[in-house]
Amino acid sequence: MTKRSVALAAALTVFGMLLAGCLLPADDGSDGGGLGEPAPVDSPNPDPGSTGSLEGRFDYDTMDQYVDAVIPMVEGWINETWPGMPLPQVIYVPSGAAGREGCLDMNGRSASYTSRSYEFCPADNRVYVGQDTLWEFYSETGDAGPAVGLAHEFGHHVQTQLDLPPARTTDQSIRVENQADCLAGAWTKWTDEKGYLERDDDLKDIESLFPLIGSAEGPDRDHGTTRERRNAFEAGFEGGVAACGVRT
Repeated sequence: MTKRSVALAAALTVFGMLLAGCLLPADDGSDGGGLGEPAPVDSPNPDPGSTGSLEGRFDYDTMDQYVDAVIPMVEGWINETWPGMPLPQVIYVPSGAAGREGCLDMNGRSASYTSRSYEFCPADNRVYVGQDTLWEFYSETGDAGPAVGLAHEFGHHVQTQLDLPPARTTDQSIRVENQADCLAGAWTKWTDEKGYLERDDDLKDIESLFPLIGSAEGPDRDHGTTRERRNAFEAGFEGGVAACGVRT
C-alpha cells in the first residue's frame, strides 16, 4: 500500500481508535498539562504522492515518523476545504508519557493522555496520538489504518471550529461520532481526487474493518453501530463535506 492508500485505509482506523472515548471541554478553567508532556508533532508538509509506500517502513520505535508522514494530507484537506481555519496541534504520546488534558471524559472526570490515547480535546485544541494505539493499528491493519483515525479526530476539530453543538448525552454522542465518520469519508474522497487513494485495495480494507469497530446496539452505546458507521462514511465518501451537514 502506498502513501496514496494511507488516505482511505486510514478511515478504518479512525473509527477503531475512538474506542478511547470522546472528550468534552473542562468547565473549571483548567488549561490541562501535566508531567512529562510530550512535544507537538512537527508537520514537514511533504508531497504525499512522492514519498512511496509506507508499508513496512516503520516499527514501534518510529511511529512518530509515521505521524509526520500522514499529518500533511489531513491538514491539506482542512486548508483547501476551510481556508483560514486554525489547525489543531498534534501531540504524539510515546510509551510511558502521561499527563492531564484540559478536557473531561464522558463521565465528567478530568481526562489524561497516555500512549493509548487517540482523541481530540477541544479545550486544548489538540489531537493526542498514543504510540501504543498507533502501533496496534499499524501492525494489525497496515499503513493506511491509522491515517483515517487522524482524519476522524480532525473532523471533531472541524465540528468545534464551526461551533456545532458538542455531545452531552449518549444519543448526541452517536450523532457527533457519525458526523465525524462522515467527515473521514469526505477526507477519503479528497484523497481519491488527489490521486493518493488505491481504490480497490483500500476500499476492501475499509469494508472488512467496519464489523470490528461498530458498537453493539444498546442503551449505553455512544458510537454508531457497524451499519451506521458504514453509512456515515459512505455518505461522506460519495457526497463530500456537504453530505455531512457542515458548511464550507
